[in-house]
Amino acid sequence: MATYYYFTCQKCRTRGGVFGEQPWGWGNFDMIESFKFLAYHIRTCGEEHIRVISEEVDEYIDQLHDEYNAFLEQTKHIFPHSKDWEFLDRWKMLKVEELKEKWVEEHRIAHPDDRLKICGTLDEVDVLQKGAGRITFLATVTDRGQTKWRLVATRPELPALHQSYIIIGVRQDHPEFGEIVEVFKMIPQV
Repeated sequence: MATYYYFTCQKCRTRGGVFGEQPWGWGNFDMIESFKFLAYHIRTCGEEHIRVISEEVDEYIDQLHDEYNAFLEQTKHIFPHSKDWEFLDRWKMLKVEELKEKWVEEHRIAHPDDRLKICGTLDEVDVLQKGAGRITFLATVTDRGQTKWRLVATRPELPALHQSYIIIGVRQDHPEFGEIVEVFKMIPQV
């Protein structure tokens, strides 16, 4: 049996967009309606109010036809300038499977990305420099594959030891520490 999930706005108590999950895998996803719902409610109500809700939970709110029709009218201006409409118009003669391949082909990023993402636990931290509300530190992180990484980062405060982080950075050769990862972002994992 399929389960349907909807985006919901807790502030104005409405729902919109839909994606389904079938026993054998992914079901349908209404891209346009979901995008419009999210774009409209993030702008009008704030992203902190957006959630995903299953039709099977008690807090699920069904939407009346008049509410849905009003939403369509309120949001018709959001999508007309999208490049997606242009893409669909340009390739309208393709079959669905060919359209999917063309989408991947046109959206593939051609240039390499020097950044890397590490998901790991902070083992050690040594302060290198303090000043002007920023701390530069050298740290060691062990990722899920048990690889140890040496990081250099500058942040307002020291990260917590033994905490898991998602780290985005780029490899560098440091004159004093050898190969390190220069950290751009360090986000705690829950």
